[in-house]
Amino acid sequence: MRSRTMKRPLRVRLGVYTALLLLLFTATAGDLEPTFGRCCAYGANWAREAQQCSTFPAPVSGIPSEHQSICITAAGICCLRYFRDEQCQKGKQAAQVGQDCVSSSNQGGEYFKDCCQGCKLGLFSGSMGMGCNMGFKFGFPWDSAFVQCCMQVAPGSAASFPDIGNKLVDLNNLYPGVISTTLTYSESDDLCARFAGKLCAHVCVPTPGSYRCQCRAGFTLSTDNKSCIQDALIDRCRQNNPCAHICRDTGVSIECSCNPGYNLAPDQRTCEDVNECSSGVHGCLPGEQVCYNQIGSYACINADGSLSSPGGVQHQTVSTGSATTHLGDARAGAALGSSSYDINNEVDPGIPGSILGRGALGVQGFPGTRVEHRYLDATHSQGRCPPGYNFNLDTIVCDDVDECEVTSGLCGRGAVCQNTIGSYTCAHIPVADCPPGFAFDLNQQSCLDIDECLDGSNNCNQTTHFCINTNGAFTCQQKGGPTDCIAGYKYSSQQQTCVDVDECLEELHGCNPEEETCRNTAGAYECDIKCDDGFHFSLSLQTCVDQDECVELPCESGWQCHNTAGSYQCLELPRAFCPAGYKPLNGTVSGCEDVDECAENLHTCHSLNEICINEIGKYRCEPTSTNEVDEGSKFEILTHATFQTPVQECPEGFGFDLNTSQCLDIDECSTNLDDCSVSERCINTLGSYTCRLRRRCSAGYATDLITGECKDVDECATGIASCLPGQICFNTEGAFECRVECQDGFRYDPTDAAVCVDIDECLESPCEFGKLCTNIEGSYICTSVTTQSTRTTTFTTTSATTTTTSRPPSSCPSGFGRNPNSLQCEDIDECRNQVCEPEQSCQNSYGSYRCIWLPCDRGYTRDSLTHECQDIDECEEGLHSCQVGVEQCVNNPGGHTCQPQPCASGFTRDSLDPRQCIDIDECKLAPCGPEEECINSNGSFRCRHLTPCSPGFRRDEESKECKDVDECTEGTHDCHEGERCYNQYGTYKCRASSNSCTKGFRYNAYQRRCKDIDECAEKADTCEGSTQTCVNSVGSFRCIDRQPTCDFGFQYDEELKACVDIDECISNPCPENEICENTHGSFRCNCRTGFSREESSKKCEDQNECQLGSHTCSQSQRCDNTIGSFVCIRIAGCGTGYTLNHNTGECDDINECAEGIPCQRNEQCINTRGSYTCRSLLNCGAGYQMNEYGTQCIDIDECADGTHQCRGNQVCSNRQGGYICQCPTGFKFNEIRQCQDFNECETYPGSVCSGNAVCENTEGSFRCNCKEGFKQSNDGRTCLDVNECIEIPGICHHNCINVWGSHQCTCRAGHNLARDNRTCSDINECEEYRGRGRLCIGICVNTIGTFKCSCPDGYNLVADGRTCKDINECDSGNVCRGENEHCVNTHGGYKCNSITCPANYIRDTRHKNRCKKVSLYCLEDDESCHREPLSYSYNFLPLVSNLSLPTTGQVDLFTMRGPLWLSTTVQFELELESARAPLGVEAATREFFYLKHTSFNQAVISLVKSISGPQEIQLVLNMQLYQQGKYTGSAIAKLLIYVSEYDF
Repeated sequence: MRSRTMKRPLRVRLGVYTALLLLLFTATAGDLEPTFGRCCAYGANWAREAQQCSTFPAPVSGIPSEHQSICITAAGICCLRYFRDEQCQKGKQAAQVGQDCVSSSNQGGEYFKDCCQGCKLGLFSGSMGMGCNMGFKFGFPWDSAFVQCCMQVAPGSAASFPDIGNKLVDLNNLYPGVISTTLTYSESDDLCARFAGKLCAHVCVPTPGSYRCQCRAGFTLSTDNKSCIQDALIDRCRQNNPCAHICRDTGVSIECSCNPGYNLAPDQRTCEDVNECSSGVHGCLPGEQVCYNQIGSYACINADGSLSSPGGVQHQTVSTGSATTHLGDARAGAALGSSSYDINNEVDPGIPGSILGRGALGVQGFPGTRVEHRYLDATHSQGRCPPGYNFNLDTIVCDDVDECEVTSGLCGRGAVCQNTIGSYTCAHIPVADCPPGFAFDLNQQSCLDIDECLDGSNNCNQTTHFCINTNGAFTCQQKGGPTDCIAGYKYSSQQQTCVDVDECLEELHGCNPEEETCRNTAGAYECDIKCDDGFHFSLSLQTCVDQDECVELPCESGWQCHNTAGSYQCLELPRAFCPAGYKPLNGTVSGCEDVDECAENLHTCHSLNEICINEIGKYRCEPTSTNEVDEGSKFEILTHATFQTPVQECPEGFGFDLNTSQCLDIDECSTNLDDCSVSERCINTLGSYTCRLRRRCSAGYATDLITGECKDVDECATGIASCLPGQICFNTEGAFECRVECQDGFRYDPTDAAVCVDIDECLESPCEFGKLCTNIEGSYICTSVTTQSTRTTTFTTTSATTTTTSRPPSSCPSGFGRNPNSLQCEDIDECRNQVCEPEQSCQNSYGSYRCIWLPCDRGYTRDSLTHECQDIDECEEGLHSCQVGVEQCVNNPGGHTCQPQPCASGFTRDSLDPRQCIDIDECKLAPCGPEEECINSNGSFRCRHLTPCSPGFRRDEESKECKDVDECTEGTHDCHEGERCYNQYGTYKCRASSNSCTKGFRYNAYQRRCKDIDECAEKADTCEGSTQTCVNSVGSFRCIDRQPTCDFGFQYDEELKACVDIDECISNPCPENEICENTHGSFRCNCRTGFSREESSKKCEDQNECQLGSHTCSQSQRCDNTIGSFVCIRIAGCGTGYTLNHNTGECDDINECAEGIPCQRNEQCINTRGSYTCRSLLNCGAGYQMNEYGTQCIDIDECADGTHQCRGNQVCSNRQGGYICQCPTGFKFNEIRQCQDFNECETYPGSVCSGNAVCENTEGSFRCNCKEGFKQSNDGRTCLDVNECIEIPGICHHNCINVWGSHQCTCRAGHNLARDNRTCSDINECEEYRGRGRLCIGICVNTIGTFKCSCPDGYNLVADGRTCKDINECDSGNVCRGENEHCVNTHGGYKCNSITCPANYIRDTRHKNRCKKVSLYCLEDDESCHREPLSYSYNFLPLVSNLSLPTTGQVDLFTMRGPLWLSTTVQFELELESARAPLGVEAATREFFYLKHTSFNQAVISLVKSISGPQEIQLVLNMQLYQQGKYTGSAIAKLLIYVSEYDF
C-alpha cells in the first residue's frame, strides 16, 4: 500500500494537467490526437535510448508552438510508461526466480516492486490450486502481474515461463528446498512433461521410466506420495532475522525492506541512507530553500535559518515526467507520517527575514545560519541556534563556538580569553608575586619598578628632601641645593623634583647599537638583546619572544589575522555562499542579506507598465494604475500593494531593520559614518567603532594624519623634552639633544660648545670708584679698600695705577668679622665660644653655626620637644629580640628583657618548638570515672557518661567498650569441683559428666551438672543426733554442737540440753486489734473477734455485724455495731431505717425509695434493709468514672493514679478515656514497643548540626562537636569561628590573619613562610635572584628582612645603594711616584707600570707608551739590524672577570694598523708571552684570543672565551712589513691585560 501512496502525487498532477489540457483545447480535441500519438512515440523512443525523461529536448521540431507544452507532457507520460513497463517485467522475472521485491532507483522503478509482489502472490495462489480469477482486486499494476504469474503455475498450465524468454528456470530459486536434477529426458520419457500438473500436487521430478513428487518448502509429502501437507507456519524472521530493518516471511521466501529514507543495498539485506539532497529527490523549493540530508530523511533550511520538515512547503513539480521528482514527493509524504518527524514548523517563504549569524554553518547556501538542536520540537518555529553556537551537520545539534580560537585578541593584553558554553569570558592574567617595590605589568608580563615618588607613596619631607625613585625603592635626598640630584637623576623645574635621566633617549648609554637595545630603568639603564623584527625582549625570560601583532588588529575588514613566529598573516575570510536572492553580508562570513533587485536594477519588470517591489529573497512586479494629476504630469504611478512596517526607535549606534524588525548594529566603518583619519583604521564594535593607527611608529616619530607616514616629532616644540635647567633643547631626527645653556656669568668654551667657562667680569672694571673687583665663579664682588683718614692706599687695576684716599670700612655682616691684616670680612668660628648647650655639638658654617644634639645612649632617644633623652620602649616599637610567641618582652630603662610567655589554660609549650603552644591531652591523666569516656578538645576536655555494661560484661579501660568477662579464666564462676567451666558471650556454663562428680556431689542428668548432696536431709550424715546438729554445706556437711547454736525461734535449754521453742507472744509483738498465737519456732498474729483482715491493707478492720447479719439480736432489738463487737438494744423507737410496727411490736424496714427520691439525678434508688442504695444510671465506659456527685462521667487519669502499663523509660501521657505510652525525647519505639535511642545524626544528616560541626549521637540526644578551628555557641548546635590570632598568642611568627575555621600566617617583607605555615624565615635575596638579574652591581650581603650592597676595596657605593663604581685612583694624582711610572686604573685597584726601553731604543716623545729605535740606519748586509723592530708599544687593558661575550661570540680588545700603501704587504703574528693566575684560577691560553684581519693593513685581537680573574696576561702582536715582497721592517705591540677578580 505504501507504493500506491507514493504514486498518488504524480497521478494527481497528471490528472490536473490532463484536465487543464482538455479545458484549454476542447474545441480542437480532434486536432490533438496526432500530436499525442507523435509526441508519445518521441517519448517512448527517448526511453528506449535509456535517456532521462526529465531531459527530453524542447522545443519539439514539427510541433506548433501552441502545442509545445502539450507535446512535452505527452512525451513524458509515454517515456515514463515505457520505463514502468520495463520495470514491471523485470519485477515479475525477479519473483519467478525467488528474488526479493525491493524498490529500484531507476526510472519507473516503483513498478518493479509492485509487479514483483503481485507476481509472487499469483505464484503462490496458482501453485496451491486456489484459482487465479478472484473478485478481489488490488488495482493496477498488481492485478495484471498477479493473474499472469498465477496462470503460469496453475495446474494444467505449462511449467515454463515464456515471459522470461528461453532461460531455464531454476527450481531452487523458484521453490527453495527442492532439489533439481541435472539429467535431461526426451519428451516421450518425461512423464512430468506429458502429464503436466496431473501427477503431483507441487513439483514433479522425472526419473528413468517414472517420476517422483516433491513439495515446496513449508510442505511435507503425504503418504500417497503425491499430495503435500502444509507444515506448521514458522516465522523465519523471528528465528533468524537476516534483515537490517524490516523482515517479512511470505511463506515462499524472506523479503527484506527498509524504513522510509533508506534503500535496500545490493546484498538485499542491509539498508543505506538515501541522500535526497544529492540525488535530487527532495521537495525543497529551488532558490528559496536548501536541502540538508539527514540519516533516513532530509530537511529544508529556509532563508531565515529555520528548518522545514520534508513536504512542509507547498511547491510545484519541475518536471512532470521525471520519476525522480515523484520519488522525492513520495519520500516527503512518507516522512511526514513516520516517527522520524514530529514537527510542524513550516515557514512561509514570504515572511520577511534575513539570514544573519555570527559563525559559519557550512551548509550549501546558508553560511552563518544557526540551527538549534531543538528544531524537532513542535513548539519551536524558528530553528535558529542561539548566539554563541553553530549548527553541526554531523551531530544535528548546535555546537558551542570557541570565540577565543575564532577571533584573535578578544580580550587584549592583560587578560586571557576563556571559552564558555555559548559565550566567552576574559580572565585577568594572575599577577605575579613581585618583590617589594615592584608591581606586575600586564602588558609586558614582568615585574616593573614602582615610582614611589610619582604615586605619592614615599615618606620624604617635601620641604627639606627630594624623593628620588630607585629600582625597587626610593631615597630621600636632603636639599643641599635647588638642583642637587644623585647620579642617574636630574632636576625637573616643572615637577620641582628629581626625575630619572633617560639615558636611552638622551643617548648617554653604552649599549652596542648593533647588538643591544637600551632600556631605561630608574636611575640607570639596561642593555637588552636586540631582537629581530616581530620579536620583543622578555624581561622575565631574558630572551627574545614572539610579538603577537594580531592584538593590534592589523588586518582589514574581511581578513583574519593569524600570528606567526616573528610576523603575522592576513588571511581572507571565505565569502558566504548564499542562495538566489541573497548576497554575502558585508562581504564576510557573518551571514547573508537580501538582494534589493529593485534598487540594484536587477529586476525584469516593465519600465512603463510595472513597478518593482522588493521582497526577502526575491522581488515581484506589480502593474501600475494611472491617474490624471495635472497638466504638468501626465501620469502618477500608484502601486496596488503598499504597506508600512512600524519602526521603533533604536539606541545610538543601532538602526532598525525592516526585515527582522529588530535593532541591529550599524557598521560605521563600511558605511563611512566614522571620523577616523587617513592614518587610522576604523574597527567596528557593537554600537560604536574605534579608530586605531594603521602602523606603529618608532620612538621619536608619529604618524602623519594626512599621509599616514611616520615623521619626526619635534620634542622641543611640543614641550615633551626632558632637558634639565640650564640646558637648551635641540631637535634631531627621531630624538632631541639637551645642550648646556650657560648661566649668567658663564659663556661657551670656544673649543667645546658643550662646556661653559667663567666670564672674568673684572676685566671690564664693573666696580665703582674706590672698590676692588674680585672675580669669582660665575660672578664677581666689589670690596672697599680700608685706610686711615690720612693714609693713602694704592692698588693696581688693568687699566691704570691710581692713588686715592679711602673712607673708613663699613661693618661686616652678622657672623663675619674683619681681618685686620687683609681688611676682608671673614667667617667667625662661633663654636670657639661654647655657644651651644652642654649636650650639643657645635658645628660652624659659613656666616653662622649649628648646634646639633648629641646622640643618646643605647636604648634611649631624644625627645623632639624637650630634647631630653627618653627610654625607648623596644617592646612597643617592635625593636626587641624576643622570640614571638615564645617570649614576652618586658621593657627596662635603656633596654628590655625577654621572659617566657605562659600558654593559655589547657596548653603547654612544645618541647620541639618552644615557640608554639600545643594542646594538653588531659585524657592521658584519666580524669574521668570508670563509666565515663574522656574526649580531649583544644585547650580542654570533657567526660561523656557511658551506658552501663550488661551483666557478664566489663568496660575496657582503653577502648571504653563493653567486653565479655571470661569468668572461667578469672575464676569468678560457681562451678563445682568435677565440673568444667565453659565461657560464653556475656555468661558461662558449668558442665559435668556422670563420672566426673566428686564426693559430696551427685550427677544431675537433666541439668548436666554436679548437684550438692544434702547429707543432713538424706540422713547420710554422721552427726550425733542428741548433741549435734547437722548443717549441710556445698559438697559436704557439718556437725555443730547444739548448745551454741539453735535455729531461729529456738533457744538452748541448759536443763534439757536441747533447743526449745521461744514464746514470742510474751512480748506482745502483734499490733492492736490482733492477738498473738505462738507457733513452733515462731508465732502468728490473728484478728481478734469482731475483726477481719482486709486483703488490700492486710490490717484487721472492725466487722459491722449489724450489716453483715452475724449479730444475734432479735427483731425487737436494734443491733448497734461497736468496735470489735455489737450490742443489742431494745427498740424503744426503731433505729435508722426502721419503724416500729405497733401491731407486732417489731421494727419494720422503711422503704426510703417509696417515700421519696433520696438519690440524685441519673441515679436509681434501691431499697435495702434498714437503708437504701443509689445506683447510677450512667454507664461510664472504660477509662471513665463517675464524679463524686454522680452527675457525670469523668476521665480516669491512669498516669496520676499509677494504673497505667507503661514500662521502662516510657512516659505516660493521659488522654480522655485512656492514656498513651510515649518515648521521651531522643527515643523511639522499636519492633517490640520498647523505647530505644533515636540516632538524630544518621536520620537527619547535615541538618542537626551546622556545617562546621560533626554530629555525635548520645543516649536520648545528640552532641555537635565543632571541627577544628571552631568553638561551641550557646545553642549547642552552631559553631563559631575561633579567632586563633587573638585566642592563641604567638600562633604566627610575624602576622596572623584570621580566616573562617582557621588562620593564615603571613610574614613581613623580606621573609618567606616556612613549611609549617607559621614560621617566617629570612629571604636570602642574594641567592634568590642569583641568575635572574643582579640586585647589586657589587657584593650582595643578605640581612634580616632585606639585603644591602657592599663594595670591595677600590670601589665606592653610589647613591642608589646598589651600584659599585670603580675608584679611579689614577685621577687622585701622586699614586705612582716613579719617574717613568704610568698609572693604569683597574677594576678595584690600579697598577703603576714603568716603561723601560730596550737597548738601542728610546722613548717616543709623541707617543709616551712607545719606544722607537735610536737609529733607523742599517748596513745593507746587516740582517740582524734589519730584523730589529722599528718600535715597541706598551698597551695596558683592564678587564672584569668573566666578561660576558655578545651573541657574536667575541669582543674586540686591540687594533693594530700598518701603512696604507697599496704596495705594502702587512703580516701579523700573535703570541701569548705569559699568563699569571693564582692557584684555582684557570690561566688564559692562546686559544682565548683570536687574531682577525679586518683589512689588508689592519688586525684586531678579539677575546673569544671569558677569562676568570684575577690574572695578568701579556700578549705580543708582531706586525711585519713587506714592500713588493721584500721585508722592510716590523713593529711589536705588547698588550698587558689586567683581569680583575670581580665581574663588575
